Formats: sequence, structure tokens, C-alpha cells
Amino acid sequence: MFDLDRMRKDKPVHFVGIGGCNMSALAAALHQRGYTVTGSDIANGPNVRALTQAGIQVSIGHASSNLPDSTQLVVASLAAVGRTNPEVLQGEERGVRTVDRAELLASIMAQHAKSIAVSGTRGKSTTTSLVAAVFVAAGLDPTVSVGTTADQGNYRNGGGRHAVVEACEYHRAFLYTHPSAVLILNVVHGDHGDYFKNEEDTHSAFRDFAGKIRPGGLLVTSADCPVARTITAPQGRRVTFGLAETADYRAEITSWHDGSARFTVFHRGTAMGELAPRLLGEHNVTNILGAVAMGHQHGLELDQMRDAVEAFAGAPRRLQHLGIRNGVRIYDDKACTPGEAAATMAAIRRATPGNIAVVLRPTSFSRVRDLLSEYPDPFVKGDRIVVTDIYPGRDTEDFGMHARDVVRVLAEAGLDAQYVPDNGTAPDVEAVCAYVSRWARDVSALVTFGPNDVAQVGRAYLDGQG
Repeated sequence: MFDLDRMRKDKPVHFVGIGGCNMSALAAALHQRGYTVTGSDIANGPNVRALTQAGIQVSIGHASSNLPDSTQLVVASLAAVGRTNPEVLQGEERGVRTVDRAELLASIMAQHAKSIAVSGTRGKSTTTSLVAAVFVAAGLDPTVSVGTTADQGNYRNGGGRHAVVEACEYHRAFLYTHPSAVLILNVVHGDHGDYFKNEEDTHSAFRDFAGKIRPGGLLVTSADCPVARTITAPQGRRVTFGLAETADYRAEITSWHDGSARFTVFHRGTAMGELAPRLLGEHNVTNILGAVAMGHQHGLELDQMRDAVEAFAGAPRRLQHLGIRNGVRIYDDKACTPGEAAATMAAIRRATPGNIAVVLRPTSFSRVRDLLSEYPDPFVKGDRIVVTDIYPGRDTEDFGMHARDVVRVLAEAGLDAQYVPDNGTAPDVEAVCAYVSRWARDVSALVTFGPNDVAQVGRAYLDGQG
């Protein structure tokens, strides 16, 4: 395995695609530890700006000339940029080692006696952030890496024995790691249809991940997910969490207030206490429960975790409440799939009555291809939906898919959907806000779904545009 301790701090470690959520966290990690860090990205996005402000040299655009002469290591998300990237090729020509970002993450985890990897096809960032918040509040001073935005703090350089990281299944990246504890929230096929061949291929990746747990380690897995609850820990112990009666850690919801649940936590039939978190939705009840189970298995009592859980306002762009304009509540969510959007819509409906205005920026042509028939599922008649052009993400082809295909299946389901083409390569904020303004009297909430650039629509509307 790649050994970070063998790297010199005075020679550059160069990150290709440094603005990615996970890449920016790793770049920040090395920078905070005193390593010389450089990088490049195709756009000067918020993560790039945060890293630049921290003192990291970042080039915009990919070119062989971006690689400093004394570079000792190239780090890349090889599934995204590939080995044909000019900076990766330049490094290879010079004999500079290239490692995948997951290898670097694994090396950081290996430096800690206790490393916790949070996985699942949905909810990873929120739950990783929750586990981190609980451990920080308990004084365990963990190192943390989470796939959110750099300006919101997606890395924490702790001095304790624990590391808490978000572990991604794409291209089986999490198999580089050897954690002492793994949390599996859910296992759903379809999020990465450009890589996983079928359901069994997805399921096998998570089973293999559980096999990476260190001897004597811990698996905390969902009792509510049909696949996750069948996964075992070959070299360690296993506990479950969820709303299911069979769960070792179970939540019993006693009431709802503005979309947030008050619930009692039970451990193997014994009540541990009650929680009243700020997070909206039933899906966040299970995310919280997974974090509580992980904390309890590491010696923390619910009373030690309560304040951190109840104060937690959510990870950036995960059902994030931006504000209220003229009685319309405005939310932003990164949801990449209809399943994720469905959980968010259900949570918002509990928080506010009435119909919802939706700005949907489908993420990746391959996801649209694989999940097209599911796009109407999150919505009900009366919701108003703007669909922008599809954000390609990692895709290099469109698979014959277009945003109009999404509009078509929504219309066939009896939903009010409008296609608004992009302005260049980003959503046409002015045109979208104009639609939202027309609907403002008929809806109680506005939610934007998709990659980072769609979030500007909600913020523009909140600021009075349209």
C-alpha cells in the first residue's frame, strides 16, 4: 500500500482535479500537515477558491506544464480523469508515481489506530459528518474526511486515535481501505450504472468492502435495507440499526414537528433515551441512528452524543434550507438519483403543506438512461418542475439521452414539467427564476436538485431575482 510517511514535505504533491469534493479534502489534509500541495481543475469553483485562499497553488485547465518540476507524487481520481490526462502522462514520463485518491485516503486512515469508514449509496456525507460531530463533541479529536464543500470544512486534521472518512463505492475505491469499523447505510444499484454492470456487481462490492475490516473490527449495517442486512463481517462483529423491529439499534418515532422527528432510541430492547434532531425526514432518522450506533459501539453513551446530534444542521447541499421568500421555503439538495430526490421530497412535505416547485438538473446521461422511468416517483400532481439540461458529470457520451426525455416521462405521469435549456454550460438562472415567480402563489416550497451549479438558482430567487 502507498505510504504517506515516506513522502517529503518540501516537494510538491500534485492533485489532478483538485476541486472535487473528496479530492479537495485530501489536498487540504496534506496542506494542513505541512506538505507542499499543488493542483489543477477544469473550473474555478468554490472548492478551488477555498483551497487557493488557504495558500495552495491551483492551475485552471489541465496541461502538462501544470506539473511542478520537483513533483514527487501525482494524485488523481483515475475513474474521473483517466490515465490519458496530460498531467498524469507528464508524471509518468518523468517517472513520478501516480496514485488514486482512494489510495491516499487509505494511507491517512492507516495512520490511525481506529478508522471508521462510512459507506452506502445514499446518505454518506450526512452520516459521516454526524459521526464526526459526535466524536468531536466527545473529545476524541478525530481526523475527518467528508465529500462536501471545502469552504464548509470537508477535512479536519485531528490529533486523536480515530479517523472518520466517507468511503465511496465508485470503481470499488473503498476496497483500498482497511478500516477498523465500517458503517453501511444502504446498497442500491443504479447510482453508478456507468461502472457497475448489474445489481449483483454492486452488491458484491459492498460485501467485499465488509471483508476489508481489520481482524476484530466492527460492521454497523442497516436492518432496513434488504441487501445491507445480509452483509456479514468475516473478521469482526456485526450490529444493525434501523426502524425494523429486528434492529439492534432501533428508533421509535413519537412525534413530528416541522418535518423533524422526535424519537426514542432502543438498544436491543432497552431504551437509551430520546432525541429531537433538527434534520428533516425519516431517512435522516436512520442516518442519525447509524451514527449513534457507531458512537455507542466506540464507548459513547447517548447523553454524550445528544447535544451534537440535536445541534447538527446537516451537511452542505444535503436538504439544505437556504431561506424563505414571500412565504416560499427554499431548499437545495445534491440528489443525483430519483431515489434520493424522493427522500428529500418526502421530508419537505412533512415540513410544509402544499405543492412544491422543483428545479431538476439531472446528473449524468448514464443515470438518466438507467433510471428514466423512476423520475416521476418523487413528485405528485400539483408540483411544478423545471428540467434543465443534463449535467454530464463523468460521462463522455450522452447514450442518446436528453433532458426532454425526462420532461416526457414526467408529463406522461400527469406532472407539470417544463424544459429550460442551459445558458452556455450552466442553468439559465434568469429563465428558471421567471418560472418559479409565476408559480410562487401556488407552491409552499422551492427545491433545487443536482450538481453544484444548480444551487445558484435557489440563491438567486432568495435574493429577489424573478
